[in-house]
Formats: sequence, structure tokens, C-alpha cells
Amino acid sequence: MKKIKLSFLFLCLVFICIYSKQLKAQKKNDSLKYYYNLYTKSKEGSNLYKIHNFYTKHKEISLKKKDTIGTVYDLTLIALIQLKLGIHIESELSAIEALKLLDHLKITPKNSVYRVSLYNHLGVIYRNARNYNRALEYYNKSLALTTRPKYRNIIINNIGFAYKEQKKYKEALLSFTKTYENSVKINNKKQIARALSNLGFVKFKLKHPGALTNLLEALDIRKSNQYIPGMVASYLHLAEYYKDKNQRQRALFYANKVLAIGKEQQNINYRVDALSLIIGLDTNSKVIEYKKLTDSIAIAKQINENKFAAIKYDFSKEKIKTEEAKLKLLESQLQEEKEKKSKIISQAIAGFILLLLFSSYFIFSVKYKKGKLEQIYKTETRISRKVHDEVANDVYHVMTKLQSNTGINEDVLDELEGIYNKTRDISKENSALDMGVHFNELLSDLLISYKNNAISVITKNISKVNWNKVSNEKKTAIYRTLQELMTNMKKHSNATFVVLVFNQKNNKIFIDFKDNGIGCNLKKNTGLQNVENRIKTANGTITFDTEINKGFSAKITI
Repeated sequence: MKKIKLSFLFLCLVFICIYSKQLKAQKKNDSLKYYYNLYTKSKEGSNLYKIHNFYTKHKEISLKKKDTIGTVYDLTLIALIQLKLGIHIESELSAIEALKLLDHLKITPKNSVYRVSLYNHLGVIYRNARNYNRALEYYNKSLALTTRPKYRNIIINNIGFAYKEQKKYKEALLSFTKTYENSVKINNKKQIARALSNLGFVKFKLKHPGALTNLLEALDIRKSNQYIPGMVASYLHLAEYYKDKNQRQRALFYANKVLAIGKEQQNINYRVDALSLIIGLDTNSKVIEYKKLTDSIAIAKQINENKFAAIKYDFSKEKIKTEEAKLKLLESQLQEEKEKKSKIISQAIAGFILLLLFSSYFIFSVKYKKGKLEQIYKTETRISRKVHDEVANDVYHVMTKLQSNTGINEDVLDELEGIYNKTRDISKENSALDMGVHFNELLSDLLISYKNNAISVITKNISKVNWNKVSNEKKTAIYRTLQELMTNMKKHSNATFVVLVFNQKNNKIFIDFKDNGIGCNLKKNTGLQNVENRIKTANGTITFDTEINKGFSAKITI
């Protein structure tokens, strides 16, 4: 029953461990889902910083766990957030760091999705920095890795933007036309509206018909779906369209729409774009000149920043080789550390096994000795009972018969009585002991029983020993040993007095036995050998000291 209970408890512990791990995993997944949803819906800078901090910390955890894909996921989100926050160089670095990690993995459908996203992201960064050649390079890398219509649509649309911003409107028209056709195929309203708006814009720049129709259709779709960023893009395109047509009031109408949304949404970028358009519509020559100068300065600053980033964080083959060498060195160091840890763990396991074996041996030895003692006591008790019940009773029965026979010699009866008394004494000496709470009284009675007119027995401190803390096996060993010593004294020593001194220190008991008998040449006969074996079996020691005419002494430690 005890084994069943222990097994049940063990299974409960295993279940708790597994369940706690599942809860931790669930909590982790819930946190990632929460912050990803917060990122997709976030419009406030404070939230973006909060999300950025979460993924930065999570990246460190993923690195420690050597979870490459997890680290790439974190870095991808960090790069996107940094771009939203306007820290483009840091965003570029995060994307590059993620790609370096992916370079050490075999290309699979799962990690290809990250490459597609990261290449497209770098294309956006370089396009914003007006490094259009590099932007197109990464857009094309991204496009070559995916066949999914939704992803391809986004990338082709970005390629169109890069051409549009270079004022390569014919190339842009081709890209946006493809985007529109693909959007219709997959029936994605948001992408259809985006493609129509972009098509309308490049059409009016190329003086193609249908430009305004496309722009207004895109706006209708976005308004019906209440897609705010799309509405802003449509209003800006319409403002540009009417500005180009010299219809200043219509252009101001749409620019003010963007300004109003910017104030309502508390979006600074919307307000800056709107105000830039409104200033551009001003007819004052000085305002127009100021606008041109500020735009030129902003463009020059962006180009310089991009050049600096390109120099500092170049993707040259030499640098990749250096990074790979560092990575190999780090992997080598990690492998050495892993081997050291494995060695320590192996040594710890070996030590634990040795300790377990030693403990098992010790426990087995104790149990064996205890079992041996119990077996000795059982044997003694059985022999005692057999001597009393069979031998002594039979002798007594024979004596009774002979006593009724008047022709029997009295000496024969005396000898039979002597045999009877011996068998009774043997039975008494080996009978079962009552190991109750008053062991000191039982032991005192034994010792005093050897006292008579010729022999004085003196005991000291017997009652000061805390016998309740002594095991029954040890108490039995002490009792039988002292019984044997006292019997030998009475039979062989001719002693007139015996002194027994008891002491206890911690869990050990010390007993000094001395008599003033004739002593002897110390030879471990059967009696003394039995005494020594009995004490050793109880994990104790006994030493004897005796000479002719100098008495006999024994020291017991148990």
C-alpha cells in the first residue's frame, strides 16, 4: 500500500511539473500574441516604445536558449517598430542582424518567410533614404523568394513606389498595373484601393486618361472600409492632382482633410505632410523658395545619413567572413563550455551513484546487523523456552518418579536436582526480556540478584542513563553481556565485591566493570567470545583487562 501511495505521489509531481511547463509556455505565447496585436493596432509612440522594450528583452531570452528562429522573429518585429519610430539606421541594423542569423540555417519554407519580410523591409529603409538602387536590389531579392500572391503584390507595389519617387512614371505604371491585376484576382479590397490610387497618381503624371476616376474610386473603397491610412494617402494624391491642375482650392480642400485627420488621430506625420502641401500651394515667392530650400536640405541630410550607414554597416564579403570567423570561435567556446558542463554533470552523477551505493551498503549493514541481533535473541528465547518446557520439566518428572521409589540413592536425587536447577538457570538467563519504560529497574534487579553475604555489588549512575533513547537491540546486548560477566564472576573469580559505573555522552553509553577476584590469564573462551561478538553486532566495543590475583575488568562502549 505504501509503494502505491509513493507511486501516486510521484505521478502527481510529474503531472504538476508538466502542467507548470505548459502554463509557462502558454503564458509566453499569450505575451507574444498580446504584444504583436498591440503593435499592429498601435498608433501611439509610448506604446511602440513599450512593445520595443518587450521584444528587446525577449530577444535576449531567445539568444540564451539558442532559439535562432525565435531570435529572428524578435529582431524582425524590433526592426519594424524602429522604422515606425523613425530610427532608420537602428532598424537597418536589426534587419541585418536577423539576416546574418538566417545565413547559418538551411533555407526552408518557414525561414524563407522571414527572408522575404527582411529583404522587403531593407528595401523600404533604403527607399526612404532615397537610395533607390539599393532599395530595388532588396525588393527583387524578396520577390525572388516568394510565390504567394499577397506577398508578391506588396513587394511589386513597393517597387512601383521606388520608381514613382524617382519620377520614373512609366516603370511605376507597369508595377502598379500588375499590383492592380493581382489584387483583383485575390479580391483584396485594401490592395485594390491602394493599386487604384497609385495608378491614378502616375497616370496624371503621365497625362493618361482615367487618372481622376482611379483616384476617386480608391477613396470610395477606403472610406467605406474606414481605412484611415489609405484615406490619408488618397487625400494627398488628390491634393497633388489638383495642385498640378492649378486648382488651388480643391487641392487645399484635400490637404485640410489630411490635417484634420492628423489632429484627430494625433498623428504628427499626417500633419507634417498636410502642412507641407498647404505651404506648397502658397503663391508667395519667398514661401515657395523656403519650401524648396528646406526640401533640398532634408533630402541632402537623408542621403548623407544613408551614405554613413552604408559605410559603417556595409554588407561586404570581407565583413561577413570576419563575422563568420567570430561566430565559429564563439561556437567553439560554447562547445568547450558545453563539454565542461557535461563533464561536471557526469562527475556529479558518478558521485551521486557512489553516495547512493555507500548509503545503500550502510543501510543494508545496519539492517543486517539488526536482523542478526533479532535472530540471536529469537534463538536464545526459543532455546530458553525449549530447555524450560522440555528438559527441565522432564528432569523434574523423573525426580518425582524416583522420589516415590524408596530404593533410590539420595545422591542420585541430589544430582538430578542440581541438573534441574542448571536447566532452570539456563532458561532464565536466555528468556525473553521486557523492554518497557523501566529498563534501568530491570537491569538493576539483574545486577542485585548476584549480591549475597559473600559478594557486594555496587552500581553507579545506572538511573542517569536515558534508556528511552536506546534501541531494544542495544539494551538486550547490554543486559546479556552484563549477565554473562556477572555469571562468570560468580562462578570463577571468588570476588567479594563488584563495581559497575555507567556514563552517557551524547548517544553513546560507557560501562566500566571491575571485580576484585583472582583474575586469570586472558583467553577468550566461549563465554568471553560470545560477549565480544554480541557487543560488536550491536556496533559497540568491549575490552578486557585481567591478571592473576589482580581482578578482572571490562570496558564497554555502545
